[in-house]
Formats: sequence, structure tokens, C-alpha cells
Amino acid sequence: MNKFTKFARFVVLFLLSSMLIIAFAFWGIGDMIRSGGRSAEVAHVGGYHLPVYGWVGGASVSGAEVREQYNRQLEAFERQYKRRPTTEEAMGMGLHVSALEDVIQRTVLDYAIREFGLTASEAQVAAAIARNPAFQGAGGSFDPLLYRNRLQQARISIPQFENDMRREIAAAQLFGIVQPKGLAPNTLRDDIFRLDSEKRVAETIYVPDAIVVDVPKPTPEQLNTYFEANKGKFQIPEFRAFSYVMLTVDDVQSQVAVTADAVKQEYEARAAEFGTPEKRDVDQAMTDSEDKAKAIIAAVKAGKSLEDAAKEVTGNADGVIKLGPVTKKDLPPGALADGIFGLPDGIAAAPLQSPLGWHVIRINKIEPGKSVPFEEVKDKLEKELKAQQAPDLLIKLVTDFERVLSKTQSMKAAAEDLGLKIRTYESVSSSGQDAAGKQIVIGPAAAELVQAAFATRESAESELLETPRGEYFVVHTDRITPARTPTLNEVEAKVVDAWQADERRKLADEKVKAAVEKANAGTDFPTLAKELGLESRIAKPVTRFENDTGNYLNQAAVQELFKLALDKTQSVRAAEGSVLVRLKQIDAPDLAKEKEALERYGKQLDTMIANDLILQLVTALRAKYGVTVDQATFATLFQQQQ
Repeated sequence: MNKFTKFARFVVLFLLSSMLIIAFAFWGIGDMIRSGGRSAEVAHVGGYHLPVYGWVGGASVSGAEVREQYNRQLEAFERQYKRRPTTEEAMGMGLHVSALEDVIQRTVLDYAIREFGLTASEAQVAAAIARNPAFQGAGGSFDPLLYRNRLQQARISIPQFENDMRREIAAAQLFGIVQPKGLAPNTLRDDIFRLDSEKRVAETIYVPDAIVVDVPKPTPEQLNTYFEANKGKFQIPEFRAFSYVMLTVDDVQSQVAVTADAVKQEYEARAAEFGTPEKRDVDQAMTDSEDKAKAIIAAVKAGKSLEDAAKEVTGNADGVIKLGPVTKKDLPPGALADGIFGLPDGIAAAPLQSPLGWHVIRINKIEPGKSVPFEEVKDKLEKELKAQQAPDLLIKLVTDFERVLSKTQSMKAAAEDLGLKIRTYESVSSSGQDAAGKQIVIGPAAAELVQAAFATRESAESELLETPRGEYFVVHTDRITPARTPTLNEVEAKVVDAWQADERRKLADEKVKAAVEKANAGTDFPTLAKELGLESRIAKPVTRFENDTGNYLNQAAVQELFKLALDKTQSVRAAEGSVLVRLKQIDAPDLAKEKEALERYGKQLDTMIANDLILQLVTALRAKYGVTVDQATFATLFQQQQ
């Protein structure tokens, strides 16, 4: 019995070992130790999921990839709107979900490209990059330095960009089956073109709510009822008192020492910036031998012009090349440039040689170079040198502050130790305003300061934070005054104003409704406007996608205009009033006269349909392979963002 037990245990161990060996061979060691040393997986494309062993095959979507894409979206937002969105804004806009979807779609494409065996060679990638106008210099050829700089500005590494290009080329092969030509039937093209190109002319009257001037004051009962129904409008927001220490380059400017010698050296190194270089108006005749060049010079000395002499010796009627005004750096460096800028006016006494041949030079005019005296730019250079050194001193100050802060665990103590100023705001809302609605948190890092103060609990300090502009700060939240609903007595004046504004709007709306009825019954707009004590206008012709706000035709009014029958009127609410809109004229496009525009439109429509087909293909690939998202891991990934 004991021998049998040992034998059975041996068989089990042998089977388990065999299964592991097969698993390593089939899945690869990387898949078996997926969790080791890699970012958490938030999604998986394709493959099969087995208990214990995890995913077999397919492609993984890591949390690091999603976070990287999320950060790209934050940077894109900041470039477009000149500010970085708050965490709440970013999450509210769903940037984290968008980042996940972008990476999943990219992974689906990569998986499909591998499955279909599509490849892009290094030569294809290099050629595609060289053709990109963004990386071409002034001469229209690929500029490696410009290429590196552009990618650095976009915060994309060269390997990452080249991988993206490789994916794009392979994807183009995959999507090559969709040819964007003739996809839109002519009847569909014509119908949509008519809708998009049709223009309409409107008559408008702007009726402000202020047209109603005899709004009574509310009774106590009306005021109380209105307040109870609209308490949210009069909510007093949370206010916080906070103190902070801010470190910027301005704080260390006085510590920067720049010697007079350093300023002088900077001036000499950048001398070309402080003036204009010498210019020379140059003509030249070129020959293939020194003897011919000397013969031209001899003929000129005998009284002939350079043009006639060059024609006589070379037999070429166009033997003189006019270089025009040039600086020394405009010429190829070497003997030719040195020689030209060492000659006096007139014909050179001897020819100059270059790799191109022999040159007979005529200097027509010399414009001496001008330089700005050192004394005139000394202060500017000193300021620039200080600005270059200040960031290093700021980093040292920040490092010292962080060290003392870590030791003392007190912003106040660390500031006193290093002689830093502590600034305070006594009562601030989350928008940086005081109780009267005045913006009081202004200046460097204003938004970041308020955000940090409202993210830090009472009597606590934030971490040492850095802004995108290179400012450093710590915030201490001194006191929190919670948001509350005021009593009617506290805000009675505001409630009265709000009640009267609502009543004024209701009465104005009644006037507008009556005016619309009169217009649709036949009253013309000039007469109607006169009755209201207002003016009527005729807007310019607009399509569905245009507007004429100068004549009260905003986008909402345009949408209403394209719903109206000819000579009919409708009203649209606008800022503090309403706009009466009457359809005066319809200008339908003449397809026979718009032939070229119609053809261009057809091509655009073909492209739109092709893009839609490609999107459907990607969706089909996603459905074919299957995508599994680990919602728990995804939530954890952005938990710190919430």
C-alpha cells in the first residue's frame, strides 16, 4: 500500500510537470509570468481565459498604456484651451474611458495586422517619415534635426512614432479593400448637397425682456413661496481660509550672480545677433581654366565690360552670373567666400579658384556691417544669463525646502527656517472669489492653489506641488466654512431681484407670443417692430451651418429658420430676451451651375462613407476577436484620479 501511494504521487507530479512544460512551450514564458514586472492588465483582445492559468493567446492592454494615452489627452486639452483640466473635469468628460477605448482599438488593429501577416519594412517607414511635410526643411527635403525636435515637442519618442507609422502603413494595407471612389450614389449626393447648400434669408426682431418695465414687487407670500422653491439658486458656497508658500524663479533672481566677464563673453559669443553683417553686391564670370579667367580680367583692364569680356573668352552670351547682395555666410565656406570678402570695389585683380572652377569677381557695392555696442546690450545679456541660472537655484531652494519640510512636518516651520514668506487668504470659494463675488486669488498658480486648498482637509497641508509653469507650492487649509442655505432675510434683496426677473421674462414671453401670432396673421415685420418700439432687420443669407449674430440670427434661430415655411414666423429664446424669426426667402442651389462644387462634395461624401466602412470593419474585428475589460482593475487604475 505504501509503495502504491508513492507511485501514485510520482505519477501526479509527473503529469503536473508535463502540463507545466507544455504550457510554457505553448503559451511562452512571458504569458505564464504575465504579472511579474509588468503593468496591471486592464483589458484583453482575443484569446481564451482559463482558470488559474489566465489568458491563452490574444493581446494584452496594460494599465501603463492607458495611463499614457490619458496623459496625452490631458496635454492635448491643455494645448487647445491653454489650461490643464482638473481631475473632476477630465473624469467628467470621460477622458479615462476614451483613453481605454483608443488603446483597445489600437490593440485590435495590431492583432488583426499580425493575424493577416501584414508588415511594413524599415525602408517603407523611413520613406513615409521623409515624405511628411512636418519634417521637411526649407529646401523641401527631410531634416533629421527638425524630425527630432517636432517629436520632442509632442512628447513622443522616436521608437514610439516609428511604431505608430509601421502600424499606419500596415493598417493601410488592411483597409485598402475600401476604395473611397463612387461609394455615394449620385441621387444621395445631390439630395445632401441641396440640403447643405440651401440658403435662407430671415427677417428678425430682438425683443429684450427689459421691454417690460412695470414689474411689481412681490408680496411677502410670493417672496417666501419663490424662495422655498428656488433655495438652490441662493446657496452660500463653502469657503476656505488657507495659507501657502510659493516658490518661483522670482524668489531666487536676487541670488543669481553674473560676473562682468561672463556678460562680455556672452556678447562675443553672440556677436552676430547684435548687428548686421557686411553685404556685398557681387557678379561673377566662371571658366574651367585659370588662363581663360586671366584673359577675361585682361580684357576688362583693356576697357571692355565684364559681360563682353566673358562672352569673347567663353563664347557664352550669358557668361556673367549676378549673385546680388550676399553676406559671407550666404556663400560656400572656403577660399571663394574669404576671397570675395577680402576684395575692394571693382574687378578682382586675380581669379579665385573653388571646386566649381575659376571665378572672375566684380564687386559692385559694399555695405559695411554694423554692430550694437556692448554697453547697449549689457543689461539685456545680464538679465538673460540670470534667467538661465535661476531655475537651477530654484531647484536647490525647492530641494532644501522639501528636506526641511520632511523633517519638521510643518510648512510654517520650514518657511521660517529658510526665510520664506507665508501668504494667507481668509475666505475663498472654490472659484477663488470672496463672499461678494470678487476674484481675489490671482497671479501665479491661482487655479492650482485654490484646487489644492479645496482638496486638503482642515488643519492639514498638501504635498509639495508643481504647476506646469514650474512654480512650486505647499498649501495649509486653515479653516473650512461649510456651504449652507441662507435664511430669506440674509438674501432678501437677491430673491426680490430674481423673482422680478422671472416675472419680467414671463410678461415679455407673453408679448413675444402675441407678436408671433400677429406676424403669422399677416402683419409685416417693420410694422410689428414699430408697435413694439423696436427695430426689424434683414439677416444675410445663411446655410444650416452658418449664422449672423450681428442681426440676431444665432445657431438656435438658424435651426428654427430651416423648419419654417415661407413667410412664417417663430420665436427663439436668446440672452435676456427672444428673437422673432420670419422666413423671407429661400435660395436653392442650381446643381447645373454648381457642377465643380458638386463633384468636390461627392468626393468628400465618398471619403466619409469610406471612413464609416473602415470604422465598421474595426468594429467587426473587435467583435470577431472579443474584448474583455477588467472593470475592477480599470477602476483601481484611476482611483487616485477620482
